[in-house]
Formats: sequence, structure tokens, C-alpha cells
Amino acid sequence: MNIEKINKIVKVDFKEGLKKILPEIFEDNKINFEKLKALLSGEIIEKEDDRFYFNWAGKSNIFKFIQAPAYGTLKPDKERSIDFDKTENIAIIGENLETLKLLLKPYFGKIKMIYIDPPYNTGKDFIYRDNFKEPVRDYLEKTGQVDSEGNKLTTNTEASGRYHSDWLNFIYPRLFLAKNLLRDDGVIFVSIDDHEVHHLRMIMDEIFGEENFVANICAITNRGGRDYGGIARTHEYILVYQKTENAILSDVPKGENYKFPFYDSLGGFEIRELRNRNIRFNVNNRPNLLYPFYADLDICDKNGFYQISLERNSKYCIEILPKISQEVQTVWRWGKEKAKLNLNINLVAKRMENGGFQIIEKYRKSTKMLRSVLDNKEIVNEVGTEILKDIFSDVGSVYDYPKSPYLIKTLLQIGTDSEGIMLDFFAGSGTTGHAVWDLNKEDGGNRKFILVQLDEEVQDEKIKKEFPTVADICIERLRKVSEKYKREITSTLPRNDEKDNTHDFGFKVFRLDKSNFNLKDEFEIKAGEDIEELKRKYLEWLGIWIDEPLVGGWQKIDVIYEIILKEGLNLNSKIEEVRIKNNNFYYVKDAEQNLDFYISLEDKINNEAIEEIRTTKYKNKMFVFLDKALTDDDKINLTSFVRLKVI
Repeated sequence: MNIEKINKIVKVDFKEGLKKILPEIFEDNKINFEKLKALLSGEIIEKEDDRFYFNWAGKSNIFKFIQAPAYGTLKPDKERSIDFDKTENIAIIGENLETLKLLLKPYFGKIKMIYIDPPYNTGKDFIYRDNFKEPVRDYLEKTGQVDSEGNKLTTNTEASGRYHSDWLNFIYPRLFLAKNLLRDDGVIFVSIDDHEVHHLRMIMDEIFGEENFVANICAITNRGGRDYGGIARTHEYILVYQKTENAILSDVPKGENYKFPFYDSLGGFEIRELRNRNIRFNVNNRPNLLYPFYADLDICDKNGFYQISLERNSKYCIEILPKISQEVQTVWRWGKEKAKLNLNINLVAKRMENGGFQIIEKYRKSTKMLRSVLDNKEIVNEVGTEILKDIFSDVGSVYDYPKSPYLIKTLLQIGTDSEGIMLDFFAGSGTTGHAVWDLNKEDGGNRKFILVQLDEEVQDEKIKKEFPTVADICIERLRKVSEKYKREITSTLPRNDEKDNTHDFGFKVFRLDKSNFNLKDEFEIKAGEDIEELKRKYLEWLGIWIDEPLVGGWQKIDVIYEIILKEGLNLNSKIEEVRIKNNNFYYVKDAEQNLDFYISLEDKINNEAIEEIRTTKYKNKMFVFLDKALTDDDKINLTSFVRLKVI
């Protein structure tokens, strides 16, 4: 019988990717390193001293953190959600390393843009301590069920002895997993300050590749500066990396008040010299880009520009070539065919002050490439603080130094397309979700967000009474902004018009929690550990019977979403209750990936349902059942018709 068990844990599998590229190095599903060495002959560094590398205490264990299984699941919280059954935005409450592992299969290569604002390692912020050696205790701590030492987080002070190493061990596995979530044309932005920018650049070079570094943006986020340390710091950094060379970065608007200096019958434009001002591109290496234009001095438009031709005749007789600069013959930026198509439309001649002529391009875009220094008064942290105060006007200041939505919106403009998914796994107060809605409202886009925020305890006792955790602040901000934007959209609609359905101001809330499955046999325990004692404590905590496949108190919807994740369907998959003869089923469909399955969590599947499933309507579909719900004969009858999985 071809019966599969539902995977109870999520584990990063490097082999699958390697198999696609180099299937010949695998034998019995294991890597033959001698074959791999033979294929890479001349490419392998034999001695450690022969290469440049960045090392720190604990780096050797990094991939153990990455490969350690994820034991949790994401459980839906419909009460805290808005438009749960319609929205495609997602807010996840939970620790982000575990969550990224759970998202890896359904969202592998699906994310267009990532923005994160992680702890800067100033000595005052918190760093999560990951512990792959004791997965049971570590899992319980991460999901907030047990805290053996009284704190889920610990402040990373310089007195710790491993100040930089702790931060690097914390950020590396999260960036590694994040890269795998990006689309090939995706891009990641990481905010950081002087404390770790140099180290962050080195590990991102290692993870993403030096060739995929795009920019180190300097963002002026505090115009007044911080008056200590000898120099008042007014800026932070944003490191930008692309996933591959296929990444696309869009231009940004020039500004609401921008006006073109020139106009013609086609509209406004600026002027740019057609000559390539970079002398590295010259007649010696670009000979096809050197050719003459000819100007007619009798035809001059209202802007003072002259018509041109690529052919000399009695009218077009003034020859124009790119000038010689530093004794080098420069060339044009466009080839002759492109120039021919744009003659006297987007290419004209202009007389210079010295009496000579140059060819200019009419540049008609109202956008420009983002500059590496952002110095817009709207992007400062103070604006983010004021916006948050306005949202929480009944409470006041609830979160220190939130990013300005205008900063994130600027990054969204260059990093996303109108339909892309945006991920932020250090969501904080929810600025990124706010910015996504802002931009969608502004340009009619349909960008979606996935936010992840740990239920980190709020330190301020006054705020804590209203919002016990940072995640609570994030969810409440999204709720308030959603209600505000819905009111604004509704108020602009004509009376008696149908409700506007073009904007998605909803969000699904999920919480990282313990698995619905009995994981007693799944943990990897280190040698010498008292396995039975660990299992006993775990089972006692779960409150289950040892032979049951699901934990006590499980809910159908929670089990369905856990299987959705483990089977690689996305969290926006549609769930429909259906009936097959006398048994209840749920039909789950991920339309985007064209993946689906049927699941029944009833204790017994009757013969009529078995026979119905064995018809052409359900041929080759995936069905999930409780193992005990089927007899051996049922399993034999079903496996020839459908893909059968059991819990």
C-alpha cells in the first residue's frame, strides 16, 4: 500500500535543491562527496588559510540552528482578525526563526520584498537565545508556554563576553532562511546602525553573495542628532541586497510639487545629454556608438531646440559628434537604430554657450532612481512617533522610535510590484503593514503583507496594562488603521453604491503554538540525555494519552492549518466544508499554486464514502484521514485511486 504519514515536523532540506542541480552526485539518497569533488575540481579550497572568511564564536553551530526541526504550528485567531475569510494579509504572533521555518515550504521563492528592522545590538535591546541542543525546553520557551529562567529574552550587554557573536548567531540563521523565501527578482532591505553595520554587511555578502549587494542607503532618521559620543549621529543605514541579478528595482516619484522645466505636444520633459559622459565607454570599445547627427538651424521650436537627422543634406548640414574628453573620443548612449526611432520626438539638438551643439534626450519620466542618501523630513523617526501617537490617541505613546511609514513606503515603491508579497519578521508596532496599505490606497496596488512579531513583554508598566506585549500593539495598530481606511474609502463612494471591494484592509492573525500532533517520537535528543524523563515531562505538559496521534483539546481548524503548512499550501488557501456521502470533509484549495486536498477528522469513514471517493471525480486527489478511521481494506481500496495520507 502506498500510504504516507503526515510529516509532524518541518525541517530544512538542502538535499532537494542540490538534487535538482547535481542529481549525479546522489547514491541511495546520500551525497557522494568524492563525485562532488571531482565535479568541482579546481574550485575547492584545500586549506583554510587560502581563503578570506568571516568567523566568530559559535558560527560552526549556525547550520545546526538552521537545520533543527520546527516543532510548532501556526494556529488561526479569527477573533483578532479582520475579514479573515477574505483578506490575504497575514499577521503572525510568535518567535521568528521557528515561524520562518514553518513558512519555508509554502512560501519558498514567493516573497517579492523583505524589510526588517532587527535589534541593533546597542546593549539595551533583546536577543533571542536559540537552543537546538534541548529542543523540548527551547520549544516550550519560544512558544511562551514555559519559561524556565523567567525570561524569554535576555539583554545583550557588552559585559556578556560574546557581545557581537551572540548577535551574529541570532541574525545569521534568520537571514539565511529569509533568502530562500525571496523570489528570484526579490530584494531585501535591512535597517541597522553603526553598532553592527560592518558585521551585517559581511554576513549578507556571505549569504546573498557580494555580487548581489545593491546599496548601503544612508537614511537621515534623526535630524537633530544624538548629542553624545563627540559627533551627533543623525543617520541610520539600510543595507539592500537582491536575490539574483533578475531583481528589479523601480524608480520613485520626483515629488508632488515637481514640475517639468520643458513641455511639447507630448507633455513635460527634462533634458539629458545623449553623450556618454563616462570615458570608459569610448570609440575603442564601443565603435558602433560613434556616428554623426546633422542639425537644421532653420527649424527651432519654442524651447530653443533644433531638428536633427542622421543623413546630411542641404537642410541638415551641421554635423554633431560626441566631444573628445581627456583626449578620448566619447560615444553616444544609444545605438543608431534607437536614435532613428526617436529623431525629433525624444532627440533634438541644443546650442551651447560656446556656439557648439549637443544632442539631448527629452527625458519624460516623472520618476527617478532612489538616491543612496535619504534626507526627506517625512522619513524621520519623529514622524513615525507622531503617527503612532495619533493612532493611539486614547492611550498616547505606546512604542519607542517606530519607523516612519513614509520610509517603508519609499522602499516598497522600489522593491515591490503592484501584486507582490512583502515580509517583515521584526514587525514591531506594525509600521510595514500600515505602509503597504498606504501605498495600495495611493496607487491602486494589491500588495500583500506577512508580518511576524514575537509576543515580547512591554516594559512600560502603564502601557503594559493596556497592551501586555509588542504583538498586541502591532495587532491593535492594524485594527485601528484598517477601520480608519475603510471609513475613508466608504465616505468617497456615491450614496447607495456597493461597498468598495478593490482594497484589502483586512488581516488574518495566526499564533505560533505547540503542534497539534503527538511529537513524542520526533525530538532529536543529544547523547547522554535522559530521554525517557524528557518525554515524560513533554507528555505531561501536553496532557495527552501516549497512543493518541493528536494532542488533547485539538481543534479541527488548527489541525487543518497545520497540514496546510506542512503540505506547502499557503495560509490564504480556501477551506470549504463538504460532505461525501455520510462523512464530513474539508476541501482545501491553494489556487495560486494549484494545490489541494480533502481532509476528514472523523473517527470512522463509512463504506459509502469510500466507494464515492473511488470514482473518477476524486481520481489522484490527496485525502487525509485519521489512521484509525480506516480499516486495512479501506486503505487498500483507496490507494489505487487517490493519494492517501494518514495522521
